[in-house]
Amino acid sequence: MTIQDLRINVGDITLQSRDYEHEGDAIIFLHFGGGNLMIWQRAVPYFQDRYRLILVDLRGHGKSDRPETGYHIDEMARDVVGMMAQLELERAHIVGSSLGAEVALSIAANYPERTLSIVCDGALSSEYGPYGTWEGSETEFETHVASQLERIRNKSATLFDSVDALVDVRRELFEKYGWWNEYVEATERYGAYEVAGKYQGGMGKQALESYMQHYFHYCFEDYYRRVKCPLLMLAEKDLDDGREKAAMQGLRALAAQGELVEVDGWVHPYGWLLDPENASKAILEFLERLH
Repeated sequence: MTIQDLRINVGDITLQSRDYEHEGDAIIFLHFGGGNLMIWQRAVPYFQDRYRLILVDLRGHGKSDRPETGYHIDEMARDVVGMMAQLELERAHIVGSSLGAEVALSIAANYPERTLSIVCDGALSSEYGPYGTWEGSETEFETHVASQLERIRNKSATLFDSVDALVDVRRELFEKYGWWNEYVEATERYGAYEVAGKYQGGMGKQALESYMQHYFHYCFEDYYRRVKCPLLMLAEKDLDDGREKAAMQGLRALAAQGELVEVDGWVHPYGWLLDPENASKAILEFLERLH
């Protein structure tokens, strides 16, 4: 199997991708916010013998360009579709986690001709509205949003003298949950980038603020209503939040061909780095039913 790391120009930026060549249908994998294409390293073996796999660093992540703007999910969807055009890839299945699921949902809604199916590990409820998880009034919600955005604006970026120093701090955090392993470390090291002689990880402050300005007011129902391709939603099993479960079921029903699978032992979104077996098998079963 040939594996290529590619720099792909899409509009005004360049995306980093990793292409596992295969004659089968293509699957594009889109990572969660603050992550990068390395989050899929444990999932790849489940798919690589049957499909062409294309892993992507979304704008502002990994080794892709980091502009200050362009972080609405529709703009990020346009990046991915631009990448598909450069790869001369007409259609693909798309698997997304958290932010990646939101981008996958936008692609399916806005570019149906490009989408064979989507898998959403995320975008399972809106923040506010009939499919939202907020239980207070609209005024209280807007106060909450303003507070969260102000917190992001006022928070200083965390910079480290070396990549090792960055990884040490991340290790300490993940070990509290028992989540640290070689795959998490590889993801953290890959995502570290230099800023004026120091190192930072994940999504930069300006990019995060740009993304969050839009996020709180996404009405995912407006997207699901336009999804015509097969859809698989992945959720944690035995979820306690009744409002969230109702939102997921409601959004699933809006799509033309929606399925919802509860994954035993799933930890969103880090399950891909901890134990992706059950989620990967659910996706494979879903894709096999499409043939």
